[in-house]
This record gives sequence, structure tokens and C-alpha cells, in this order.
Amino acid sequence: MINGGIDMNFDVKEAADNYAEHVFCQSNTDCDIVKILKKDAHKRIYHDMLINPDEYKPKPQLLFVEPWNGKKPTSPLDFLKNKNVVLPSLPQTLIQIKRVINDPESTVNDLAAVISNDPKLVASLLRLANSDIYKYKYTIDTPSKAVAVMGFKKAGLLALGTVSLSMFKKSQVAVLELEKFWKHSIACGIIAQEIARAANLGDPEHFFVSGLLHDIGLHVIFESEKSLAVELLRVAETKQLSFYDAEAEILGFNHAVLGGVLSEDWELPQTLVRAAAGHHDPEIIKVDLEAAVVHVADYVGRALGYELGLSIIIGDLDRNALKNIGISPDQFEELLPKIKLLIDETFKILNP
Repeated sequence: MINGGIDMNFDVKEAADNYAEHVFCQSNTDCDIVKILKKDAHKRIYHDMLINPDEYKPKPQLLFVEPWNGKKPTSPLDFLKNKNVVLPSLPQTLIQIKRVINDPESTVNDLAAVISNDPKLVASLLRLANSDIYKYKYTIDTPSKAVAVMGFKKAGLLALGTVSLSMFKKSQVAVLELEKFWKHSIACGIIAQEIARAANLGDPEHFFVSGLLHDIGLHVIFESEKSLAVELLRVAETKQLSFYDAEAEILGFNHAVLGGVLSEDWELPQTLVRAAAGHHDPEIIKVDLEAAVVHVADYVGRALGYELGLSIIIGDLDRNALKNIGISPDQFEELLPKIKLLIDETFKILNP
């Protein structure tokens, strides 16, 4: 069975319980936040299996992809130099946004002028500004008003994140399910934002964009080296590993490190680079707040069902990340319903 599919000949309740236990099989169930998420997952999976059982059936083999040749890259840079690697080109709007937000003499009007040149970005930013996420008292109907009300820094970061994520398109022959990639990315952005807000960690929008872009390395692997991607899926399934453990076994590095190299090459803000590169690295998570929050958001997002269609095993929630953030189980449990509502709202706003 591919991706941990469940035989639905079982009683649904039994099948749901088995599936949920499999999801958390590598997680430390002594952790109170893991307990909260596991309890929630049992209920959600049972409900989902009743209304959409096909989602939990074994996935078909990807017969259109050639077998992997076994050639391993020596490093993330070596991988990115491969002639088969397809990197999304930076749109002019993204280049202009980076230039404006990095220029200390830029004004609100400068940023609004750049945003105004991209109709899709204008629409996304206005929907975001008028959503329940911000709850402004009056309708915001122009980019200049959005930038003025949100503030230069917040609007710039949100524009940067929205345009960056829009670069990732589905190819004709796809291994990665793009809709799941989008939903996981957006969910992680919201979770990171709300954890940062609850724990008083500073500007929540920084964490939103870090969560939004944390898996760009994963998309590059799946769109550039489909045979390798299928091999990683096979190893994760047959050896019962989380996907990033399968990456470490096959490649010696994971998509997070690759995403960090790519973010650095694109000259994205260092906070985004660190979050992308370090969210699966225990040593970085100990000391870097941005990476710790994105690690927790990534875990929580997959525990809530916003996964990528890869291995269903979500690995473990790093205790050092929780310690670094300083959020309590009671705070998290109180926050969880709000997170779910905000994710649904943001899907409507940002989903292409």
C-alpha cells in the first residue's frame, strides 16, 4: 500500500483508530500537546473516513515515472546544479517588492505602486485586508489603503509571501499533489502566526510568511526529480519512516536544507532563510525562534490533516522547539479552535 493506505473492509472506527495511531507512531505521546493533537486526530479521521473513504484507500502506483537511477547528489548545491532541476523564475513583481522593502528610503506609496502592477496580488492583498483575520472597521478597497492600514512592513511581507508561493505551478506530470502543497503551506503560515501571537514572540506576519514558504525545497525536489521523489515515497512507505527521515537516508540532507539554500540564493530575508533551512534540524530549533515556530507549525499542520500526501507518519514534535517558544499546553488547547477557523478563512483568500 502506498502512503499508508487503509483497507476499508475494516470497521470504520477500527480503521480510523489504526490510521491515527500510525500517524503518531513516531511521536512522543508523553507530550501534552501531542496528546491534544492525537485526540483531535482520532475524531477527525473517523469523521473523514465516513464522508470521504476514498481518501484513505491505497494510492495507485505511479507507473508513468521512470525508476530512479540511484545517483545521489553530494550536497544541496550539487542537487540544484543538476541540469534536470527546474527552478521557478523570480517574477518581476517579486524582485521589485524585495527592492522596495529593503530600501530604507522607500515609502508606503512606493510599495503600493509595485503591488498595483500585479492584479492577482492586488486581489489577494485586498481579500486578506478585508478578512476576519484583521477585522478592520471599514472596507479597504485600494492597495494604498491596504499598505497604509496594515503598515509598510506587514504589507510588504504579506505581498512577498503571496507572490513567492504563486511561483510554484503544477507540471503536466505531477508526483506532488499541488493542492495539498498549497493547503499545507497556508495552514503552516496561519499556525505559525497564531503561535507567535499567543506566545508574544514579535511580529506575527514574519512567522506567517516563514510558515508559508517553509517547504519550497520540497516542491523543487518533486518537480525536478520525479524518479527520485517516487523513490523517496517508496522508502518512506516500506521502511515506515517520516518523509524527511527518508530524505536523510537517501540524500544525506532534506528538503528543508535545500529550501534554505534556495531562499538564500533568491536573497529572501534571513528570517525566511533560517526558518526554511532549520525547521527539521534539532540543533537549529534549539536556538532559532523562527525555525522552532515553523517546526511546531509544520507538525501541527500535518497532525490536523493538512499533509502533503507523502508519508502519513509525522515524526516527532521537538521538545526543545516547544521550550524555545514557551507556549503551554493550556494555551495551545485554547488556541486550536481559532487556528482551525483562520485556516479555513485563509484558504478562501489565498488559494489560487
